[in-house]
Amino acid sequence: MKILVAVLSCNKHSHLWEKIVAKPITDLIIFTGGSETTYYETKKKVLHLKCNDFYEGLPEKMVLMIEYVLQSTFFSDITHIIKIDDHDNVFTAKNIEKLYNLEELKKHHYIGQKLNTRNLYPWQWCDGNKYHIGKVSKNSYWYDKYYSGGYLPWIDGGCSYILSKSALKCINSWYNSSNIEELRRKEIFEDVMMGKILYHHNIFPKIMNYGVIGDK
Repeated sequence: MKILVAVLSCNKHSHLWEKIVAKPITDLIIFTGGSETTYYETKKKVLHLKCNDFYEGLPEKMVLMIEYVLQSTFFSDITHIIKIDDHDNVFTAKNIEKLYNLEELKKHHYIGQKLNTRNLYPWQWCDGNKYHIGKVSKNSYWYDKYYSGGYLPWIDGGCSYILSKSALKCINSWYNSSNIEELRRKEIFEDVMMGKILYHHNIFPKIMNYGVIGDK
């Protein structure tokens, strides 16, 4: 087993990167968008992705990070990733070390600390979900559009989640660099997207507390 800590960030938060990579965790990357080309700075542990770097870019940022991890020789021995937010989550090297003792990682492909369902959140209006309104950029497809793309049980992204390599391959088969334009018009919530894709591959959330402090 080899777990990659994948820290979701953006160039606006680059001031946080030095402290994050200073953690004594060997298998850790920060991934960010806004680059003209995709490339990995091995010494700085920063994966720069050719994608939108704003709120509306979160789904494509996740998809392209997953594609890179699956295709790159740098990460060929990775068996799992844990997606963590750069400023909303608190984690230590000890938190990550303890993951290797979890029997659940051998049995489940989609693990997190907080389960969401449509019924738990009062986000539903007659026109759809408007949680993202006011967060996306003015030139975004989602600037004045509500989300009505459906829901299946999903793990809250603000509390982190773990994906096996099998789950990563399922996500990559659904969305990848070849259909990013389609993704941009269908998905605005990165964690909701993950739940939907994995559900359709018969991969369901496993909820447990593994010590990473989330935003909720």
